[in-house]
Amino acid sequence: MSMKKTLSATFHLTHQCNLRCDYCYTGEKLPISMAQKTVDASIGFVLKEAKENNIDRLQITFFGGEPLLEKEHIFYIIDQLESRKEAVAITYGMSTNGTLITEELMQQLAEKRVFVSLSMDGNPETNDMHRPLAGGQGSSKKVMQAAKIMLKHNPATNVNCVITPASAAQLTNSVDWIFSLGFKYITTTLDYSADWSVDDFKTLKRSYKKLAKWYEAKMIAEERFYLSFFDERIRTRTLPPLTKNERCFIGQKQFSIAPDGALYPCIQFVTTEGLPEYIIGHVEHGFDKTCQHHISCCSEKPKPECQGCMLESRCSKWCSCINFMSTGSIEKVSPVVCYNEKILIEIVDKTADRLWKKRNNMFVHKHYNPDYPIISHIEINL
Repeated sequence: MSMKKTLSATFHLTHQCNLRCDYCYTGEKLPISMAQKTVDASIGFVLKEAKENNIDRLQITFFGGEPLLEKEHIFYIIDQLESRKEAVAITYGMSTNGTLITEELMQQLAEKRVFVSLSMDGNPETNDMHRPLAGGQGSSKKVMQAAKIMLKHNPATNVNCVITPASAAQLTNSVDWIFSLGFKYITTTLDYSADWSVDDFKTLKRSYKKLAKWYEAKMIAEERFYLSFFDERIRTRTLPPLTKNERCFIGQKQFSIAPDGALYPCIQFVTTEGLPEYIIGHVEHGFDKTCQHHISCCSEKPKPECQGCMLESRCSKWCSCINFMSTGSIEKVSPVVCYNEKILIEIVDKTADRLWKKRNNMFVHKHYNPDYPIISHIEINL
């Protein structure tokens, strides 16, 4: 059986946002949104790429700024794609700060089959530390209202939680708070562009140890959940290393469309500050194959700083976007990634070993049953 060919396209509908997150990489928030002409050209370009490359599945993501500031474009794009998609299957996703979510809007998104992820960093104090409204007020009250609505429509809603040097000590509290609200899918990530000191990593390591105890307790209690920091690292131990075809393959299997129609290899390169060296084309005239190939080759170059490392096959050094955010280069491995993976994998492996020795039913089911993700998703939604 041949593998299905997937193409991921992200529509960056606007550079504007009603929050002022201090770790946001997209640059100054400007009232620049995708014009209708560019929207139509983008739809045509995505469908053309899918047809010419015999794509079986399209993954469409709506991004910003805050994409819900342009909700009319979201529904228009979906309607157009659905009416013109021919044989390709399409899934829709969106990441939102939640402050514009209403019951009516969530119902509309659910009817359009848009999987909506919520950005939230923890309890109100931790969340508002980095994610204030444009006027400076905290955003947590509105986010909490959105959380209830989103879980009502989709109990499997994912939360994106960013960890910074300032919030590292609160990591376990943040995860537990999010989990206590009812969210079972939590994607944790570091602020890779931050200035992480040795002391910050010592704090983070202590937090990982606390989080390991939390993770182990939830597994023993047979809770169904996904925590990226732990589950993804365990996956690198229980399953073979990711192949080149399984990775994001920057600028090839995925691309981002900026509000002006310029094409970029991934979301981190779409900013208001301008990065012309990473533009790989435009929706009106297609990909610049030379630039596209150059970026792909740079991304795939061997990383000499990783030679001899026992964790090379397990860490995320291959992610060009993370490397770019940390070092400014897609070719140089992020030292933040390197240090983080070394301390995290050691703690995760010890946790996994303890659960394995106990023959914990949930651990074995979760990490050795290939049907678990489907079963878990169904049961959480029941």
